[in-house]
Amino acid sequence: MKRPNARARADLAPLTVATIRKVVLSMYHRRHDYWTDADIAELLPELTAFNITTVKQLRLLMKRHRRALLREERTKMPRAQTLDLLAGGGWHGIDVHANTSWFAIGGLVRISMEHEFGFETMLPFHEIRDAAMELDAEAQT
Repeated sequence: MKRPNARARADLAPLTVATIRKVVLSMYHRRHDYWTDADIAELLPELTAFNITTVKQLRLLMKRHRRALLREERTKMPRAQTLDLLAGGGWHGIDVHANTSWFAIGGLVRISMEHEFGFETMLPFHEIRDAAMELDAEAQT
């Protein structure tokens, strides 16, 4: 029996925070890397729920929807929306001069999943994340 080559072994590796970052940044610019490891770790249960557990499955998902994601990033926002985002969330992911924004690693993965599986199937994950954000906001006050 033949031993699998290095590419096949790397493709069969399970997903971790480091591998998610490596796969996404191999296809997109490094300006998308402004999330922390804890934020990227939130993606692991969501990907597992859709049976995306290996590096190859994530890479193929991200490649399949690359053009659509880049097209969405290039859309211009109204100036007021750009300034509101800048005031609310800081400068990460916002180009004030071009009135555009770009997604973080988690946003790229989640939007690829929405394109692949549909927005309705991703709604439970949005609701869980929103509830967790509300609990964090209450704990801080």
